[in-house]
Amino acid sequence: MKTRVVTGRSVKLTTLPAFHGRNFAKTSRKEKTSSSSEESSPPPLVSHDYKKPRRENYAFIVVTDHEGVTEQSPALEMTEKLEEKLQAILTKLEKLDAIEKSVKILQETLAGMDSRIQSLESAQASAYRDINDLKESLNFAEDKCKKTTESFNEYKQQISLQMTELEQKGNILEGKITDLENRNLYLEAYSRRENIKFENIEEVTELNTHQEDTERVLRNFLESELGYKDASCVEIQRVHRLNKKKDAKPRPIIARFLRYKDCEQILSLGHRLKDTGYKMYQDLPYGIVERRRKQMDTFKTAKRNKIPASFSKSQPDKLYIRGKLWPIGKPLDVFSY
Repeated sequence: MKTRVVTGRSVKLTTLPAFHGRNFAKTSRKEKTSSSSEESSPPPLVSHDYKKPRRENYAFIVVTDHEGVTEQSPALEMTEKLEEKLQAILTKLEKLDAIEKSVKILQETLAGMDSRIQSLESAQASAYRDINDLKESLNFAEDKCKKTTESFNEYKQQISLQMTELEQKGNILEGKITDLENRNLYLEAYSRRENIKFENIEEVTELNTHQEDTERVLRNFLESELGYKDASCVEIQRVHRLNKKKDAKPRPIIARFLRYKDCEQILSLGHRLKDTGYKMYQDLPYGIVERRRKQMDTFKTAKRNKIPASFSKSQPDKLYIRGKLWPIGKPLDVFSY
């Protein structure tokens, strides 16, 4: 240790070991190692710029005044300020490493998001294409459906017109068929107008032939029961029993006379068979009989009340009361006549 006197002050030259720079370097190296081991960030810039201090002693001047107060030299103060600045720089570098790491993570995340966005964009484009295809298909289907509907409506109108025409033709044909049926019935009734049916006449068989002479039985009936004077000479075209014999009940007899006037005379004597059990009536087709049956009550009511009523000869199903055609099903008001 050396001492100098400077302008009334005692100055001591003190040689101090240079541990500040060495310890600072060691501290910086330890912080560098720990930060590099904890984080995969690049080493701080101080490791490249910092030079290893020499192994020598640094001289610091300590000035002591007359009162014994010691003052540090400006070199020591600059060293401490430099140390603080370096420490602040290291802290900022650590923050930069953390920021760099975060930036890398963000870059990776953004890269993943970019790939996802690209996949979403491709999916969206594919969806748009599918939607466009569906729109085209739907438009095509709508056009086709519209054309089909139009053709169906036209076809429906045609069918409706054809059905109307067919209904009209059917009504006409139905009327013609009804007219033909009526004509057929009237012709059949006209061809049977010389026929008369007799019921409940006993069957008489011959002893020799075991057969019945139906014509002789009928003539005897006309003469004995009806009192018909010309029974023996009336001309009969054909006479026979109907159906096969099943029981003891006699079968009906149908006779066809040659002249219609003879039939009228015989039928006019029908009132003599009242309460005898015998029946006699004109042979008519089944259709005419069914139509007459619907008007028989009206016919009998008119007869009981002595109202002129009769069935037409040319159209045997038509009932006329007082010369007027009587509709089927219309009730007869006796008090109005």
